[in-house]
Amino acid sequence: MRYLRLICGLSLVSLIRATPTLERKVDYVVHEKRVEHPASLRTRRLEGHTLLPLRIGLKQRNLDNLADYLMSVSDPNSQTYGQHWTPEKVVETFAPAKETHDTVRRWLLDAGVDARRVHRSVNNAWVEIPDATVAEIEQLLDTQYHVYKHEGSEHIACDSYSLPRSVAEVVDIVTPTVQPDVNLADLQNSAKNRRSWNHQKISRAPPNSTSPAGCDTNVTPDCLRALYNMTYTPQATDKNSFGIVSYFSNTYLQSDLDMFFRNFSPSLVGKSPALVSINGGSVDPVEGSAFSEDGWILEYAMTLTQPQPVMFLQVGGPQTGDIIPSFNQWLDAVDGSYCTFEGGDDFTYDPIIPSPFPGGLLKKDCGIIKPPHVVSNSQSDHENRFSQFYLQRQCNEFAKLGLMGTTVIYSSGNTGTTGPQSGLCLDDNGSMTYNGTKFLSGWPAACPWITAVGGTQVKANTTVARPGTEEVWNEEVAPGVFFSGGGGFSNRFPTPSYQKNNVENFLKNLKKNDPAQLKHFNNNGRAFPDLSANANHFVAAEDGEFTTDRGTSGAVPTVGSIVTLINDARIHAGKTPVGFINPAIHSPNFANAFNDITSGSSGGCKSIQGVRDGGFKAGKGWDPASGVGTPNLGLLIEKWLALP
Repeated sequence: MRYLRLICGLSLVSLIRATPTLERKVDYVVHEKRVEHPASLRTRRLEGHTLLPLRIGLKQRNLDNLADYLMSVSDPNSQTYGQHWTPEKVVETFAPAKETHDTVRRWLLDAGVDARRVHRSVNNAWVEIPDATVAEIEQLLDTQYHVYKHEGSEHIACDSYSLPRSVAEVVDIVTPTVQPDVNLADLQNSAKNRRSWNHQKISRAPPNSTSPAGCDTNVTPDCLRALYNMTYTPQATDKNSFGIVSYFSNTYLQSDLDMFFRNFSPSLVGKSPALVSINGGSVDPVEGSAFSEDGWILEYAMTLTQPQPVMFLQVGGPQTGDIIPSFNQWLDAVDGSYCTFEGGDDFTYDPIIPSPFPGGLLKKDCGIIKPPHVVSNSQSDHENRFSQFYLQRQCNEFAKLGLMGTTVIYSSGNTGTTGPQSGLCLDDNGSMTYNGTKFLSGWPAACPWITAVGGTQVKANTTVARPGTEEVWNEEVAPGVFFSGGGGFSNRFPTPSYQKNNVENFLKNLKKNDPAQLKHFNNNGRAFPDLSANANHFVAAEDGEFTTDRGTSGAVPTVGSIVTLINDARIHAGKTPVGFINPAIHSPNFANAFNDITSGSSGGCKSIQGVRDGGFKAGKGWDPASGVGTPNLGLLIEKWLALP
């Protein structure tokens, strides 16, 4: 049994002409097509006996109405605000019609596939032949697969594939098939140095104080409480829930948590987050080794929301070899209908489960937990790395979680307009390069149905932290290397209705004051971040020492903690959690509940003069450097308690 690394998916538009690689089949139409690899990269035809798990994604019903459904329970002006859907209603509303599944199954059986080999997913959205061979797939899809040598590794793909016209009408995508050519070398080089830039040792923890000073160099929980008016004490912890997603087994030490708690929250000493293992995820740290950022994320999330229990959604290690883990794993765990044990995830980006490799997982965890009211994700990726179908499928799932009352929060990135961590921009061909001048979007920040969090910092030489003492986070962390809060405009998703007024005002001002910048980004894209929080100088305990950490990875759980406290206030008042918060925080009525950030700018492309300040400038109102600003918890609780 042979498996090669796959990359697939590019366009969802059916092109009405047959593939040129094989003799035309009757009534077949090209369903997806990609730009062909340079001939020099193609090494050979893929052997016909190679096993490829064929997956066919069926068109779901009512997806055209998904945005309207979500807004009906999320828009503060809606008469049905807060009336979130049950999981059963979500599945029933969006599941493909039975006729859709029957059409695809009949096509496969007529083509000679044994009925026992044809499986369907839990939500009826996917059809799979797990033991299909290349020869079978080529015959079914009227295509040819080739092997490509690219940067020392082998990739396989077809240039296009075709389906019978009647089948094409009910199918979204087939994998593995076409592929985008994404160069990950620069991402890998960037990631190697990430840790040394993000951490700095300090001699001891600053003292705890009700009037914290020195927050411009050492941020503590009390600094955040002062900045964001966090005086609320939870009262409905047994009915509320807050989840932190982690992807790395070498994660945190309990001794580090206790070291931090002894200094800043003594009542938490000895307490741990509630572990939820997903696909074999475990907490298995080794003292003295390099840790992920989970430790300081938990230190702050648990401290800011105490006595609220915090769920730790620990995902098993990635099996694909990519530096960024798959977000589909935790989505599978909270929604069994999304999981599709017998097909659904894309092996290009997601772990192969059941795994064909020695020691690999034999079963995927599907729908094992109820979605927490708030889910905090400090990891992010690049929008251009994925196929449009993959992005759309995840984005739709985020919307469905919002329909069920879950607030999904992601980082906007740490390198300004160049995505999560790259420092690179896009050229005219859409490739990441040092010479690019078009801004790069992060993922899932570019999805309009999640809340993207940017970064701020306390202004230098600020005596006491308080609302209004912040600016956009932007600093030189190594010679010529700048970190700043991510932000920009999606190249794949349009501007959603809830932020059109804010975006139009920003673009109007930009056209007046700096029109040359308009050519560097998609003026019609989903804009992010939605809001920001401190991303610099976090005091943390790590491997027995106090350090300072930086990154929007810290801003995300801070916002998650604030939303969790808002949910507590609403639940205590007999109301529902806030769910998808973007329509509310972008509305005029909520504007005064945020500290508007009007100074500083985000970083830009290396090819544009002024890397440090070549991104977006902060200004009055929403902007891509800081979103709508940083939160004022007290005012936000008042605003949300006034809603149904």
